[in-house]
Amino acid sequence: MNSASSSEELVMSLGTLCVNPFELSFDELDSSLVATAAAGYTGISVWPFALGAAGVDVAWLVDRLQELGLNHPVAEAAFGWLNPDRDAAAGEVAHLSEYASAVGSRELVAVTMEPSLPPMDDVVARFRTLCQEAAEVGLLVSMEFLPWTGIPDLATAWEILQRADCDNSGIMVDTWHWYRQPGGPNPDLLRQIPAEKLRVVQLCDATAELPDDMDIATETMTARLLPGDGAVDFAEVLGIITGSGANPIWFPEVFSSTLAAAGPQTMAPQVLDASRSVLV
Repeated sequence: MNSASSSEELVMSLGTLCVNPFELSFDELDSSLVATAAAGYTGISVWPFALGAAGVDVAWLVDRLQELGLNHPVAEAAFGWLNPDRDAAAGEVAHLSEYASAVGSRELVAVTMEPSLPPMDDVVARFRTLCQEAAEVGLLVSMEFLPWTGIPDLATAWEILQRADCDNSGIMVDTWHWYRQPGGPNPDLLRQIPAEKLRVVQLCDATAELPDDMDIATETMTARLLPGDGAVDFAEVLGIITGSGANPIWFPEVFSSTLAAAGPQTMAPQVLDASRSVLV
């Protein structure tokens, strides 16, 4: 399997270091950035709207990243690409592309939060348009599948990618989503996906079964486990990815209210050490 070293690119999902990632204060944002750099990550990803909540703009973030020696390779996320209002969809892509350019991202993540999809021909056409618009400004696009949405699994995401047939398209594999996808992990399909399409991997873990006292949406935002502490078979899934020849961005994303309550200075190195342990 891939060997993780101190020089390997590990990108912290910054919101995971905060108890409420949707309402970051300035102090939470800045302390999370400092903790991320101190722990040894090479980069971060932060939702653009969180900057507004913290009272800062993109220019401040760019300067702070430079001061701390951090990059921002992945921009999250395009939510509106399925919007039938094509002007609105294009506007979102333009805004995210501007953000990605400012912070130096090379990859744009595409997701949907909708519980069902329009006809597949429409989905494919709209994803193709997203990829084409991203390509015009030099961006790659990785689709993330979310188990409770209309793109719930690897199979659906891969069908859309194949039919859209865009050179700059790819798939983000989040190991929590991988484990919780309907039907469970799908290693046979993962082995069929070319290395160049596997560009981003989010590292996190899950309990063997969904806890009785929460739904899946609550679990994903508050109760993920450190990589290696749950039921995900990292040797299998990461072995397939690295065995294909892929060299993805390793992107820990451990939404955990319990871990975040300890503060970013404690949580950031915990997540880094756990991520490196499953990459060895």
